[in-house]
Amino acid sequence: MKISRSPRTIALVAMLTAVSIILARLLGFYLTPSLRVSFEYFPILLAGVCFGPAAGAITGALADFLGATVLSGLGFNPLLMVGPTMAGLLAGLLTRYAFGGRVDRWWKFLLVCMIPDLLGNFLWGTFALSLMYGAPFGAYLLVRAPLKLGIAIVDMSLVLVLHRALQPVLTRWKRPAGA
Repeated sequence: MKISRSPRTIALVAMLTAVSIILARLLGFYLTPSLRVSFEYFPILLAGVCFGPAAGAITGALADFLGATVLSGLGFNPLLMVGPTMAGLLAGLLTRYAFGGRVDRWWKFLLVCMIPDLLGNFLWGTFALSLMYGAPFGAYLLVRAPLKLGIAIVDMSLVLVLHRALQPVLTRWKRPAGA
């Protein structure tokens, strides 16, 4: 896996990382100590879909690390960083290898976004929190399920809309010069 080192790609990945941090740390809010309402996964998923698995993983890892160390009173926990990193990586892998880089139907967006969001945010995040707080995994899973499913649907919708809006620009950038 390699990420394009063009200035445009680096700038967009940095912007998506910043958007994720803002959505998680400044606009997100806690219902309970282990239940946060935020949409920080959609920029991570978008990075994976648009720029590949490495960009998605880097966006997820940096957003979690920087957000937790700079803007969170709770501090950094490597267990929690695995979720967003995995989500960005999986979104890129599914886009590239399951659909050959062509996510042109709503059901493809459903798979490319929901699977990583549910695995990274819902399952891994719940597992990490159950380890952190010493609570039963099953109980956390039941409490978090409705909210995390709703958030995953919103994340998928946002990725679909923004990917379609960005697609003409991304396609133009990928053409060789003079083509």
